[in-house]
Amino acid sequence: MTVLSFIRMIPVFALLLALPAAAATRFEPPVPDLPDYSFRYDEARDPAADLLLARAAALQKHRRVLVMVGGDWCVWCFLLDRQLDLDRASAAVFYSGFEVLRVYYNDDNKNRAFLAQFPDFTMFPHFFVVDPDGRVAGSVVADALIRDAKYDAELIRRFAEQWRLP
Repeated sequence: MTVLSFIRMIPVFALLLALPAAAATRFEPPVPDLPDYSFRYDEARDPAADLLLARAAALQKHRRVLVMVGGDWCVWCFLLDRQLDLDRASAAVFYSGFEVLRVYYNDDNKNRAFLAQFPDFTMFPHFFVVDPDGRVAGSVVADALIRDAKYDAELIRRFAEQWRLP
């Protein structure tokens, strides 16, 4: 690792140190009236039952379900939450385009049975776009929303428009 590479990593290290405290203080959804499965990762939730609820809501609202796989340990998950907390316009676009379902994943709880219905993935957060009938319409890495090492409002808007139901 070069000195320049190390220097570039200092903000990431600082964020990692602050992550547990910041994650513990996040209680408010970024937009009103979101179900619990939409705005926080919870290892105790049943993602299969939540997907049924999310699909029913998506059908009623004429939306797709956005299954977000990640956890409170995931720096890029935290950064997306921070972007949506700080930029309410991005949050409105993001959450109005999808019925969002967060699925917890970590070494102790990989939700293998639930995630077996989706394509393989290796990065977190990972997004699966699901039609109300349950068909997986897309598998998208978080990089699609990131520019210059941060989440980008314009890319969030494009993502929501690209995957929105016609």
